Amino acid sequence: MFIGSMLFVAMMMIATPAEAQSRKEKKAAKKAEWQFEQQKKEMERQRVLDSIKNANARPTTSPAGTTFDLPCSGMGTSDKDYFRQIGIGKDMDLSLAQRKAAQSAKSIIRDRLGEHVKGLVTDYTKTYSKSGKGSDMEGILEREFTSVVDEVLKNADNPCEKPAQLNTGEFQYYYVIEIRKNELVDKMADVISNNDKLRAEFDRDQFRKYAEQYLKNQQDFNNAQ
Repeated sequence: MFIGSMLFVAMMMIATPAEAQSRKEKKAAKKAEWQFEQQKKEMERQRVLDSIKNANARPTTSPAGTTFDLPCSGMGTSDKDYFRQIGIGKDMDLSLAQRKAAQSAKSIIRDRLGEHVKGLVTDYTKTYSKSGKGSDMEGILEREFTSVVDEVLKNADNPCEKPAQLNTGEFQYYYVIEIRKNELVDKMADVISNNDKLRAEFDRDQFRKYAEQYLKNQQDFNNAQ
C-alpha cells in the first residue's frame, strides 16, 4: 500500500506534455518581457545621450579650469517679478543627478527666501506694529511666513533643466526653480487675514503693498552664490 501511494505521488509530480509546454511558454514569455523592458531602458538612455549631444551641453569648467556659461543660467536670475535659483547635481546615474540638482536649488532658494522674509518682517513690524517694541508679533509673523515659503516651494515652477555629461562619464544636471513674488505676497497676506491676533495687529492691504514693494527690490538674489 505504501509503494502504491508513492507511485501515485510520483505520477502526480510528472507533468503531462501539455503542462510542460505551458510552463515552457510562460517562461519564454517572461524572458521576452524582460528583454523588451531592457530594450526600452536602453532606448531611453540613448535618447537622453543624444539630446545631450544635440544640445552641445558642456561642464561648468574645463580640465584646465576655464569657466564656461552655465546651462540654464539665462533663466536662473531673479528679477522684480520672480525669485529664481539654479541648482547643480552630479552623479553617474542621470535620474540621481537630476534629483540632486533639484534638491540643491530648493535648499538654496529656501535659505535666501528665509533671509528676505526675516528682513521684510523686521522692517514691517518696526513701522506698523501696534503693540510696539518688544511684542511677539515679529516672531509670530516670521514663523507663519516660513511655513508659507515651504508651501510655495512644494509647487515651485521649473522653467529650465539641462543635463551634461562630463569626461569622467558622470552626469552633471542643471535645474532651475522659480517662485512668483506676487504669489508669495498673496499667501503671506492670507496668513494675516486668517489669524485673529495678526488681523487685529496689522492691515492686510497695507501689508500687501509694503511686501510687494519690498520683494520687488530684492533683485540681487543670485549674486551672493
